[in-house]
Order: sequence, then C-alpha cells, then structure tokens
Amino acid sequence: MTIYDIALFKAPPDDSNENDKYATFLRDKGHNVELIPVIQFNFINQQELHSGLSKDDEYDGIVFTSVRSVQAVHGIQNVQQYLEKKKIYVVGETTEAAVRNKLNLESEGSHCGSAESLA
Repeated sequence: MTIYDIALFKAPPDDSNENDKYATFLRDKGHNVELIPVIQFNFINQQELHSGLSKDDEYDGIVFTSVRSVQAVHGIQNVQQYLEKKKIYVVGETTEAAVRNKLNLESEGSHCGSAESLA
C-alpha cells in the first residue's frame, strides 16, 4: 500500500481534546496527515445574547441547532441561572452532547436530525 503525506484543510474539531475523525481515519490507514485549520469562529453579539437570555420570563425553552450555538451560549457568564428551568431542545446527537458536556443540561430532540423534524 502506498503511504501518502496528506494536508487536510478543514475546521478543527469543536472540542480541542477531540481528534478529527477524518485525520484519524487517514492515519489509521497508514497515511501522514497534517490538519490545517482554514476557518476560525469568533462569537459576536455576546452582549445581545446575554440580554436575550436574561429575559427568561419571556420564553419557555431554547432550541440549539448546532454545536456552535452551544459554544456561544456557554461563553455567557451565569448562563446556568437562565437555562436551568427551561426546556432545552437540540437538533442532532452532536449538539445534544455539547449541551450535556458544556452546559450540564439535559435536552430533547436529538434523534430528529433537522429543525423541521424537531418541530
């Protein structure tokens, strides 16, 4: 089998402790892989997000549609006090894991796979 040196251009895993599944797959096949991050996420409107979350008497639940949305909320100080009594819905199992691991909350809807199915 031929062994290749591969440059993998993609976003790194959401969790810095997590290995990239594509890089792992290629390495397991014996290839040399270098993961080169091509995008960077910066959360904007954190103040507006905090303001919206703090109006917790105006909503009954929250829907997380991606891991990035969980990361954005995780960056808000004292976020637990706003979310602990709300219904938490997620789209997808990866988002469910992020809600559980980053926010220490239980959620519903991971099996849906899309916002349309969740509705």
